[in-house]
Amino acid sequence: MKLKSFQRISLLSCIGKVVEKVVAKLLSDEAERRVLPSGGQFGSRKNRWAIDTAAIMVNRMHAAWNEDNITGVLMMDITAEFPSVARRRLIHAMMAKKIDADLI
Repeated sequence: MKLKSFQRISLLSCIGKVVEKVVAKLLSDEAERRVLPSGGQFGSRKNRWAIDTAAIMVNRMHAAWNEDNITGVLMMDITAEFPSVARRRLIHAMMAKKIDADLI
């Protein structure tokens, strides 16, 4: 059976996605094995979902409210908004300002 040109392109596109998934899984597993992500990082980690982050955030807010504190939440997607940001410099600046390590 001979594949038509558009079928070959489609097949190559699918193979690329499969390879991306496999490589992403391998990198993720290696990062977990070496304990590279911080304990507070939830994104792209095994057995951690967005709902977990939301539950932790709500629990922390309720605890703060019980102590009569005002709470707020700031969520940022740095890579989408600032694709050319110098990541190491950003982390250094955040640490210099004594930002909670779980937020970095």
